[in-house]
Amino acid sequence: MKNRSLLVFPLAMSLFACGSPLGKEGQEEGTAGSSIADGQYSEQATVCPGSNKVYGIDVSYYQGTINWASVKAAGKQFAIIRVSDGTGFMDPKFVSNWKGAKAAGLTVGAYQFFRPGQDATAQADLMVNQLNAVGFGAGDIPPVIDVESSDGVSASNIAARVNVWLQRVKSRTGRLPALYTAPGYWSGIGNPTPSPLPYLWDAHWGVSCPTLPPAWGRLRFWQYSSTGKVSGISGNVDLDIYNGTLAELRGL
Repeated sequence: MKNRSLLVFPLAMSLFACGSPLGKEGQEEGTAGSSIADGQYSEQATVCPGSNKVYGIDVSYYQGTINWASVKAAGKQFAIIRVSDGTGFMDPKFVSNWKGAKAAGLTVGAYQFFRPGQDATAQADLMVNQLNAVGFGAGDIPPVIDVESSDGVSASNIAARVNVWLQRVKSRTGRLPALYTAPGYWSGIGNPTPSPLPYLWDAHWGVSCPTLPPAWGRLRFWQYSSTGKVSGISGNVDLDIYNGTLAELRGL
């Protein structure tokens, strides 16, 4: 995941890849047009995780070949894996990471880096088609939309296109999706309330309790570091918590 910073706190700004991911035009993921770093931070609610926590990671092909048995042995219980950057770049490790993580006994999910400048329905369909191809079903983490780049699109259009993606994915999978973003970015596009309101994946590094955008009062997923070290993975990896029990996570 790329390291970005806002006016008040450092945030995880590029959902699941460590290093400098390249988009379809060869740009770093999240840098086409203005990015999540352009949002202005406004004070919102700070919510601490409870006593029940499930620890996991999020990855892309930038983590290379992962020894998933070692990841599981290190105490990680879930993994969320990148499918694509918009419609233009398919992550070449998605299928192998999904199968490897699942075979090792982790609860798995997938995310898509959302490109507001591309067709939202086409992105949603690509996401669902790729999930169907690997056998997505009950017990897997709901599909995640990674919203952090503007691609030169207005705030109102970003919000509208996110809604298109959410509605399409929910319609096709029967599952309420999750949305990854950071409070500073969400504030920068006017703090819209998505429809349907997805589960929140909150990106906030270097704090003991994350800050949530105002549309959400429940902390579910929290990406708390981009510089984790986990057995089975060379280099840094993003670290995450699900605020609840494993049974609850698998029942989303």
